[in-house]
Amino acid sequence: MRTGHGCGLLAVPRSSYTEPPATDPFPELDGGSHAIRQLKRHMLSVARDPDVTALILGESGTGKERVARAIHRASPRATAPFIVVDCTNLSPTLAEDQLFGHVRGAFTGAVLDQPGPFERASGGTVLLDEVGDLTRELQMKLLRAIQARSVQRLGGRREVSFDVRIIASTNVDLAQATAQGRFREDLYYRLKVYEIGVPPLRERGGADLQALIRSILTRFAQRRRRAVPSVDAEALELLMRHKWPGNVRELENVLERMMVAGSGASTLTVRHLSDDFGARVSSAPSALARRRQSLPSVAEITTALQRHGSQRAAAAADLGLSRHQLYRLLKRYGIGGSSVRG
Repeated sequence: MRTGHGCGLLAVPRSSYTEPPATDPFPELDGGSHAIRQLKRHMLSVARDPDVTALILGESGTGKERVARAIHRASPRATAPFIVVDCTNLSPTLAEDQLFGHVRGAFTGAVLDQPGPFERASGGTVLLDEVGDLTRELQMKLLRAIQARSVQRLGGRREVSFDVRIIASTNVDLAQATAQGRFREDLYYRLKVYEIGVPPLRERGGADLQALIRSILTRFAQRRRRAVPSVDAEALELLMRHKWPGNVRELENVLERMMVAGSGASTLTVRHLSDDFGARVSSAPSALARRRQSLPSVAEITTALQRHGSQRAAAAADLGLSRHQLYRLLKRYGIGGSSVRG
């Protein structure tokens, strides 16, 4: 992956993306942190079994739908449809139709039979996005459909079988919702055959954040048919210090705003960040201040190097250090040799 000229973004080694397997089946997920490698291992287990039901948990903006799409693309069902049902956007009066379809004459305006998502995705995958927002009544009907592997269209009498993989996602704590009686326990366990947690951005480390910045800027630049801009050191410092409560979606919004504000600029700076963004991170201690307060131990440095295949650039970003600072610490602690690469 390319980096912008002079932006100080460190390249993440390809080796970070390939544990396991040798060829990364999920290149659309940027980052090589332990959290992302673990996520990819779980995704691969689900992708290999085309029938297992999966429940994807994660905060808003972490990319749960992207994870579900990646699983579908890496599975034997990849050539069949992938259909998303947005459970937060189901109409109170038409929810059953939106989930299961309808027959002609079921209601005013129903002039033709209309299959629902489970039928339209035949052979593929249905993602029940934000399934925790379903009403209790719809939870009961969905449970019945999953158990029977068939649906009854609104206004119809015939059961229609379906062959799809079901993936559900939510930012709701379903275990707590179940304990509180807001979510059916039987449906919870039907969906939770294989549970996958998507880590929040704040837990993924500096190297992942920089990899995402590069990838997002590249995507936005390609869409606008312009050169990929770099990010100067001061702006990068602010981006690295932010806690990103909105996760990857918030990062995308901030970077797109920077590109719009700096339209045509080869380097994005703090001038291209909103005043609101700068205020939100101004009270947080800078990376330099944190480094002065506490330098990483020998064990922490060794672990970071092992995590990134002995690549010092990526290890330094993971530790919150510059590459030159890491070089000095390697020399001070006597860590190095031919196995450690730049």
